[in-house]
Amino acid sequence: MNPPPDDALRVLLATWGTTGDIAPYTGLALGLRDAGHHVTVATSRRHAPRFAEHGLPVRSMPLDHQEELMARHKPWRERLRNGQDIAGTAARTLLEAADDGADVLLAHPLLHPLCAVIGDGLGLPCLGVYTVSHAMVLPRLMSALPWRQHLAADTAAKALLHPMYAPALTRLAGSLGTPVRQATRVLRTLRERPVLYGISDALLPPGFRLPAGHVTTGYWPAARPPGWQPDARLRDFLDSGPAPVSFGFGSMNRIDGEHLSRAIVSAARRLRVRAVVQSGWAGLHGEDADDVLTIGECPHDWLFPRVRAAVHHAGPGTTHASLGAATLTLPVPVRVDQPYWASRLTALGAAPAALPLRRLTADRLTRLLQQSLHRSEYRLATDRLATGIRGQDGIHGVVTRLRALGRQDGSTRRFS
Repeated sequence: MNPPPDDALRVLLATWGTTGDIAPYTGLALGLRDAGHHVTVATSRRHAPRFAEHGLPVRSMPLDHQEELMARHKPWRERLRNGQDIAGTAARTLLEAADDGADVLLAHPLLHPLCAVIGDGLGLPCLGVYTVSHAMVLPRLMSALPWRQHLAADTAAKALLHPMYAPALTRLAGSLGTPVRQATRVLRTLRERPVLYGISDALLPPGFRLPAGHVTTGYWPAARPPGWQPDARLRDFLDSGPAPVSFGFGSMNRIDGEHLSRAIVSAARRLRVRAVVQSGWAGLHGEDADDVLTIGECPHDWLFPRVRAAVHHAGPGTTHASLGAATLTLPVPVRVDQPYWASRLTALGAAPAALPLRRLTADRLTRLLQQSLHRSEYRLATDRLATGIRGQDGIHGVVTRLRALGRQDGSTRRFS
């Protein structure tokens, strides 16, 4: 770790979501600490160990029950109430953490509305730190209205989110003594606030326009757990034959793991390729024969350079990791923003097509994977994208912008 610079800041990094959502923020937090800043992470108790194991101070949000409910199929009203409980609990933890001492708030998109109001109330700068924009969760709207793609989808996504945040924003306004109307309108004004995106320009469409003050820095690679080593089974499997194809769907739940597992094994055997299957939250499994191995969590930056291709759900972090490793990638999107990243892979010529999970069969998976493995244009596009991703140091981009912030007078600090 570098010694603290004169412009070191007390950074409160607020992040929450799925395991895949959280992963890039482990790398970002360590990068900021290594640059000399004093980093505290606010996240749920489920994710706290991912940061605490690196020696980072953590303020844990007690969301165990709410996160358990999220994994179940529930009617809309119950999901809304659960979302409101999550926002309320997060708001209390974030306010306490910020009030205990921070110079700047860095906020995941799901926590940005709360952090923005807290920053306004306490006179602290607040920056969004996103791996996906709100607009990207509505990829069909973005493609249907290309002339207003970001604005239209961004507005619609935030309108859908507003009922979940409104009660917590109202209570925050009361605690901070700020106008309630100003607080509850924060979702509409987020596009006017500074945001840094852990996204490589290489994956965005030509001429893609973000709002003023929103800047792409490049990908934020996840940090490996301290002292992590692959288990002997995985090493032996990799050493015993040709490079396998990796199959993994991370923290995707509420999917038919048995159907997906059978399709994976069937496709691998039809194509006579070896397979590494990451079990993930769906409990995927192979038959653990000479040609198929089932594993648990494994850092992508270690695994992907050692496989022939990666079949995954096309989350932004996993997509950047597989392409950054120059690994052929076949996207099987499940939900939320994953269809957007899957569409980018095909538009950039790196994959023959997206295969939405709801349409996945062994036949379709076999056909598309065969094309990915054997047609040279996908290898050329993947290599080109890998060069672009590696050429943009996302964590350094955030550090540089925070350094500029820290050099300004504390009473007038503003990000630009």
